[in-house]
Amino acid sequence: MWKWMVVLSVFLGCFVSVKWVLKRVNGWVYKTNLGDKRYSLPPGDLGWPFIGNMWSFLRAFWSNDPDSFIHSFVSRFGHTGIYKAFMFGNQSVIVTMPETCKRVLNDDDAFKPGWPTSAVELIGKKSFIGISYKEHKRLRRLTAASINGHEALSFHIPYMEEKVISALQKWTEMGEIEFLTHLRMLTFRIIMHIFLSSESAEVMEALEKEYTALNFGVRSMAINAPGFAYYKALKAIQICFDL
Repeated sequence: MWKWMVVLSVFLGCFVSVKWVLKRVNGWVYKTNLGDKRYSLPPGDLGWPFIGNMWSFLRAFWSNDPDSFIHSFVSRFGHTGIYKAFMFGNQSVIVTMPETCKRVLNDDDAFKPGWPTSAVELIGKKSFIGISYKEHKRLRRLTAASINGHEALSFHIPYMEEKVISALQKWTEMGEIEFLTHLRMLTFRIIMHIFLSSESAEVMEALEKEYTALNFGVRSMAINAPGFAYYKALKAIQICFDL
């Protein structure tokens, strides 16, 4: 009996040691390269090798309490409002205070727009998220011309009003529903009508299904293997082209 106790103790000791090492690998690799700058990093956790904090992020994202991801940082490191993490395959800094978020969003010189590798690969390197900031602003003005301004919007209001009223009446008869999912479907169909003038229910349903898969892939890690969201998103793009 005591031999099994020794084996179990050794096993648990090895498991704890390996876990301790793995949880610190990212810190050793990335913080060492920063030299003395590493001492000015905010508190936080770089997570597991390669995966980083993505497991806990995606678990919270799919749960009924998505804020639990940030709450875990707050509970461990205090209300600092800024934390280091490892997200989407890159060292990252998470900011949560309104004043800091405002600065990040408004200071175009210090903070350039950026997207995870999965988003760039799926949406395209020459799309809105892959081009320069100046070119992005120019193309945004061109593409938004059809819906910007009172005159342009007033043209689409009757259609939007009809679809919203119809959807609300339908939802009241469905009992308990996942409101966000149905709202996303309604929004997608309105956008499809405005930009593509498509009224085919069959095409709408097919595109909405593949768009959902693409949307999940954009928020995932770029793992091109069956079963992963990124893999499904690549398949969804091909299906959309075939349509």
